[in-house]
Amino acid sequence: MPALPVRLNVAKLSAVGRCIVFCTAMLCLLLAPRLGAAATVELPLHLRIDLLQRLLADYLSPPPERTAVLFQQGACRYLRTDNPRLEIRAGRLYFTTHGSASLGIEAMGNCPASLTWKGTIEVALASYVDPQWRLRYRIIDSKIVDEKGAEPKVTGFIWDFTKRFLHPRLEGFAFDLAPPRQEIVGLLRTSAPADGVAQLEAALGTMTVAPIRTAATGLVVPLKMTVADSLVAATAPLPQAPLNPAEIETFQKAVEPWDAFLVFAIKMAGADVVDAQMRAQLFDFLIASRYQLLPILAGEAPVAAGDPVRRLFVDSWQQLRRIFEEAGQRGLLQDQVMRYMTFVSAGDALLALDAAAPGLGLQISSDGLRQLARTLQPGELVDPLHFDWQVDPVLRELFGFAPEPALLAPEPSLGRRFLDLLIPMALAAESGELPGAEFGKRLDRWVPGPAELEEYRVLVTGLLQAVAAEEIKRGNLDARYAEIYQHLVLASGLVESCWRQFVRDGGQVSFLRSQAGSIGLMQVNQHVWRGFYDLERLRWEVAYNAQAGAQILMRYLKQYGIAVAEKNNEPNQAPRATYSVYNAGPRAARRFMNPDSAPREKRVDGRLWDIYQGIAAGGTVDLTTCRAVLPAR
Repeated sequence: MPALPVRLNVAKLSAVGRCIVFCTAMLCLLLAPRLGAAATVELPLHLRIDLLQRLLADYLSPPPERTAVLFQQGACRYLRTDNPRLEIRAGRLYFTTHGSASLGIEAMGNCPASLTWKGTIEVALASYVDPQWRLRYRIIDSKIVDEKGAEPKVTGFIWDFTKRFLHPRLEGFAFDLAPPRQEIVGLLRTSAPADGVAQLEAALGTMTVAPIRTAATGLVVPLKMTVADSLVAATAPLPQAPLNPAEIETFQKAVEPWDAFLVFAIKMAGADVVDAQMRAQLFDFLIASRYQLLPILAGEAPVAAGDPVRRLFVDSWQQLRRIFEEAGQRGLLQDQVMRYMTFVSAGDALLALDAAAPGLGLQISSDGLRQLARTLQPGELVDPLHFDWQVDPVLRELFGFAPEPALLAPEPSLGRRFLDLLIPMALAAESGELPGAEFGKRLDRWVPGPAELEEYRVLVTGLLQAVAAEEIKRGNLDARYAEIYQHLVLASGLVESCWRQFVRDGGQVSFLRSQAGSIGLMQVNQHVWRGFYDLERLRWEVAYNAQAGAQILMRYLKQYGIAVAEKNNEPNQAPRATYSVYNAGPRAARRFMNPDSAPREKRVDGRLWDIYQGIAAGGTVDLTTCRAVLPAR
C-alpha cells in the first residue's frame, strides 16, 4: 500500500486550529498527484455549532465566570448577559442570551426610580471570512423581549445599551483560519511528488473562500480550488477475482493498520464515556467491521482494485460517525467535544472528497490514519497503529468480558493418574464430575481414529456441557433459554468443526484452521477476536477454545438471539439467530429468515437447525457423519 509522507507538527496548533487542519487534511492529501486546471473542487470546512457556541461564550465571558458584564457604571447603570447560545433556525444563524439591564442614579447605596429590565436578547448574524482568513460575524437584526416573551414597555435605554456594548462585542469576535490554512498548504506541499510540485503550486494559487453556508449542525466554510478535469471524473474500479493465498497474506498485512486504528479509536471513546449503550454500539461496530473481511480472507469474495483501506473507510465511517454524533447529542462527550468533532470532521471531509471526485482514487496511508487517530488523543505517546496478537485487557474490560478462561488445572497427582488407568475413561467422563480442564487434557493433540470416535465423542460432549454450564451460571441466563443454550453450544461446535480441535498435517499433529483464520473446535476467528483471546491458547488448548466459543455464543444469544425470539414470540428462533451472528457477524441476526440469502448461507443455517433439533430431541452425535442421530423407534 503506497505511503504518503506526511509531516505535520500539530503541537504548534491550538485545539481549534487542529480541528480545522484535520477537517481537511485527509480530504486534501490526494489532490497533489495529477493536478491540472479546468474543474472546481470544493473542500468544505465544517464548524459545528456547539464548538462555535463554546468559542463565543469564552470570548464574551471567559471561564470560570459565565456572566458577561458588558457595561457597568456604579451600582445602578449596567448591562449583563449570561447563558449565550448560538443556534440555526430556518437556515439562519442566531445568537441569543439572557440579559439584565438597569438605568438609574445611585443614592446612598440604593437605586431609586431606576429603569430595570430582565429578558432575552436575540441577534440574527451573518458569518463571513475576512481578507485575513478570520471567521467573523455581522449583525443583521436583533430584538429584545422580557421574561414573559413580550416586548418590554421601556426599550429605549435597552436598545442603546445593546447597540453600544453587545453588538460591537459580537462583531469583534474573530476565529483565525489563517494558521490552519497555512498548515494545510504545508501538508499538501510535503505530500506532492517531485513531478507534481508545479501543478500543486498552481492549484494552491487558485484557493478561494466561497460564501459560508449554514447546515443543520453548524457552518460550512467552502474552500474552492481549480483542478484538472481528470481528477473529478468517475473511475469505476475494475472487478477482480477472489485473492489467491499469496495475495490474501498481502491483503491481511495491508489492513492491519486499519484494524489497529479502529481499536485505538474505540478504546479512547470507551475511556472517555462510561455508557452501556454507546459501548454496545462500539462493540457491534468493531466486530461487524472485522467480520466483513472474512469472505475476502477465505478467498470467497473479490476485493476492489486500489487501496483496500480506502474501501474499508468508506464502508465503515458513517456508522462510527453516527455513534460519536449520538454521544455528543446525548451530552456524553462534554469536555471532549473538541477532540471528537475534530475526528468526525476529518472523516467527513474525506468522504466528501471521495463522493465529489472519485477519479482521485483515494489512498489512505498509515501516516494518514495515525494522524487521524491522534486527533482523539493528541498527547498519546503510544503508536495508535500498533498491531499485535496479544490479549488486550483494556479491550476485554471495556466490553465486559469475563476473566480469560483458565481451565487448565495442575498436572494430576501420581495417585490420580493411577486411578485413571483403573477407571474406564468413558465412564469417568459421563459422570459429569470432571472439570472442563480435565476433559481438555485428555483431548490434548488427539486426532481420533475410527476405533476411538466413541471415546472421543464422550469426552467432547463432557467438555462442551461443562463450559456451557459454567457460562449459564456466570451469565445469569434466563431459565427459559438455559436449555436452548446448552444444545446450541454442542450443535455449533459440530457445525463448525465436527468437534475436532486437531488434524494431522504431514505426519504432524496441528490445530484445525480455516483459510479465513478460524481456529479449533469452536472455530474462533483470530481476526474477529484479536485482542479478546490468546491466539496460542486458542490453537493448542481445546478447553480454552471451547470456553471462548461458549462465551461468544452466550454474548450473542443475550444480545441478539433472545431479542429476535421475543420480538416474534418464537423461542426456537433464538438458537438460529444466535448462530447466524456467530457465523457472519452482528448484521446477520435475521439471516436465517431471509428467503433471498445466498445458497451457502441457507445451507449453513439449515445444517445448524437440523443438528440443533437432533440434539434437542435427545439424538446422539455421530462423528463419522457429523450429524445428530435420533434413537431408532
